[in-house]
Amino acid sequence: MESDNARHVLLPAENGELGILEGHIPMVCSLDIGQVRVDLADKSIVLATSGGFVEVADDRVVVLAETAEKAEDIDVERARRAKDRARERLETRDADLDEARARAALLRAINRLEVAEQE
Repeated sequence: MESDNARHVLLPAENGELGILEGHIPMVCSLDIGQVRVDLADKSIVLATSGGFVEVADDRVVVLAETAEKAEDIDVERARRAKDRARERLETRDADLDEARARAALLRAINRLEVAEQE
């Protein structure tokens, strides 16, 4: 997605939400699983993202996300199944369970469902 007229960008940084306005200082930071919101003059665009980086420089915001999906692009049934699978893995606690990976899968699925509901 490219937009030359964003008024505000809200990002899920690893240390909490990060808001970017015109004139923001240059920076680079890691993104967490969450929602990126781009406020334009006439509407807002919300994306479900699952990590990556953001660079702010010269009144430009560049987001390099591992994944980024608009609400209308999210397969809700697939996200529900992923959420159920991740919850089941966490509840059964198999010996070979990678708990961090299962928690991340659960968070990604919940995030996708929350964005899809905003459509």
